[in-house]
Amino acid sequence: MKQNLIILLMLLLGCSSFAQEMPIFIDAPDNCKTADSLDDAFEGGKENGHMWRYGVDATTFFRDAEFFLPYTKGYTATGFFLNPYLKRPIGQHAQLMVGVHLAGVAGYDGIRNWQPLVRLEYEALPNWRIVMGSIYGTLAHGLFEPMFDRERYIYDHQEEGVQILGKLSFGPFRWQTDTWVHWEELLEPWQPTQERFTLGSNNTVTLLDVVRGESNLGVLLPLSFLGSHRGGQFTSLDTCIQTLFNENVGLRFYWAKHERKSLQLDLPLFFYQDMSPTKCMAYDKGWGVWPQLTLNSPLSRQKKRWYGDWQMQLQAGYWYGYQFIAPRGSYLFQSISWHDAHFAVPEREMLTAKVALENRYGKLSLGLDAEFYYDLIVNKMDMALGVYMRFRLCE
Repeated sequence: MKQNLIILLMLLLGCSSFAQEMPIFIDAPDNCKTADSLDDAFEGGKENGHMWRYGVDATTFFRDAEFFLPYTKGYTATGFFLNPYLKRPIGQHAQLMVGVHLAGVAGYDGIRNWQPLVRLEYEALPNWRIVMGSIYGTLAHGLFEPMFDRERYIYDHQEEGVQILGKLSFGPFRWQTDTWVHWEELLEPWQPTQERFTLGSNNTVTLLDVVRGESNLGVLLPLSFLGSHRGGQFTSLDTCIQTLFNENVGLRFYWAKHERKSLQLDLPLFFYQDMSPTKCMAYDKGWGVWPQLTLNSPLSRQKKRWYGDWQMQLQAGYWYGYQFIAPRGSYLFQSISWHDAHFAVPEREMLTAKVALENRYGKLSLGLDAEFYYDLIVNKMDMALGVYMRFRLCE
């Protein structure tokens, strides 16, 4: 353990790598605003309360996951998401969005998946918003990778259910929350299936935020919960009912300047419990720790051959897990295998490093990332490379 910690420190200092969940453009939950912009949530509708607005959100992606460790399998996917939509304000504190989600992948003729988009939002109290229908999901929740797999952005892009977004200030402390239910599968009476849903809550408490000129120092307390359930009273399947829980608690220390340059240290702890009436998993409970360091920095724009606005993120971390299982998390961090039900190892130890570049050029964004996972027990490395482009238009 001591030797591995020394290796981690050398990696941090030698590569200047740092860590947080990647804030590439694909994490942005909405075309025009982030989901936590509650002060002016429906700005534009206040002056034009009876006008429809249109928008287009188009994303193209290429993802090459070279995974060879026994926990999961690699794949290569290139394709697109296209979301044309209309928005109409309802007074000054509510909004309707209707549209369609289209998804296609290379090698498949036509549209692989389509889904109607319907979202109603209502700011019932100042800075508190309820969202129903097509919620702000996947990477917009901002969960750590051991709890929520980044790959779900590709294969489970849309989430449907109920969501509460809010923030509250009391003295020097600030609390911000994203709490939701994502209903994944409906169970009709006596059908050979099970109902499936996910209940989650991601919270951040600001303990300290000191502003000095153009810089600020802060300490945050992240708290998150994610529970998954499959079962139902009407199912005709003779299989176990399953309820699994994950929690995350830790500390985040950060220094930021100009809102685009920051250095951040995360010290998160993760927990797992199997609360099913009949235990079907390899382990009933477990835990993990993933200390990380993150550097976000803008790149020079002085050279004429550089177009747009470039941003870089470097990160590195050390993962130790013991009997850790997360049904919505990345299997790269877990003690069980995605494709082999009989495979289980109680102890995991891994170094992680990620590099991301983003270029914003008007309404177009270009993102590139590389992720590395070095298993210290078997001395092998998995990696993934990605290229993304996103166009967002909102009128």
